[in-house]
Amino acid sequence: MTMKKYFIASLIALSPLLALEEEDLIWDRVQPSVQEYNSALQLAVSTGDWWKVIDYAELISYNFPTTPFAQETSYLMGEAYFKLNQLEYSNNCFTAYLNHVSSPKHFEEAVEYKFNIAEQFANGVKKRLFGSPKMPAWVSAEEDSIPIYDDVISALPHSELAVKSLLGKARIQFLMEDYKPSLETLDLLIRRFPKHDLAAQAYLDKTKAFLAQCKAQNLDPDLLDLTEVNLRKFKLAFPREERVEEAEGLFGEIREIFAQNLLDTGYFFEKTKKIEASLIYYNKVVAKYPLTDAANVASDKLEMFQNFSAQ
Repeated sequence: MTMKKYFIASLIALSPLLALEEEDLIWDRVQPSVQEYNSALQLAVSTGDWWKVIDYAELISYNFPTTPFAQETSYLMGEAYFKLNQLEYSNNCFTAYLNHVSSPKHFEEAVEYKFNIAEQFANGVKKRLFGSPKMPAWVSAEEDSIPIYDDVISALPHSELAVKSLLGKARIQFLMEDYKPSLETLDLLIRRFPKHDLAAQAYLDKTKAFLAQCKAQNLDPDLLDLTEVNLRKFKLAFPREERVEEAEGLFGEIREIFAQNLLDTGYFFEKTKKIEASLIYYNKVVAKYPLTDAANVASDKLEMFQNFSAQ
């Protein structure tokens, strides 16, 4: 018996508080083998002891970085952190695995894990304060989902995960009021997956983005034209799609906003006693947006002025 083993045995005999598990005695040898580390790692995986999975994976990665065993450690750590709900650490491990392993054995599984992390962040799961596993998860992580969605789209560009990631990314951009990037993402989805069911949703979401822009910004006449073109393409690509009716309703709201803007201008000129100018705008409302509520009001105004002039 070596002096080190004798000392350990003595400690165990002297105090139960210092007793070590049998598997822990392995790591007190001078040169434990990578096979022993890996056996302990696989045992931890099979029993769901995720913190031990992380510990053993780090030991293998640090002490035996050039061995085949080290190639999968970042994947196993990513899986362990995911099970422990440490999503930021999990994503970092899967990113390292995909970027640094030449032929990753669990390529698709790692990408799917990243997608699930992005979905959780997008749906409101919080980050931990200061990125510490010991701190509470209070920080919004919605924006963090975008680069993770991008990783998925880049890794599997024509997969089901990619189309879902494109839609998820566009919706986060919409929530952040980044309407132009959101529209660009939805256009990419439609171009890449023109007949997918989510392409129909993308057409509808584009209409929602156009409407949001009309409500949030100065009215750009191009928005109305772009919405009309989008609706026409939607009907052509999905002629029997029920969501077309919803898109038509949203397009009607946009037309109403433009019509109301002209009507308000007519009101302004009427109040400032510039009747001729107000009549021009009331006529514009009726001519350009005949099926709107604003057009009905403008028609009443025109009729009123016509009757007044006839008296």
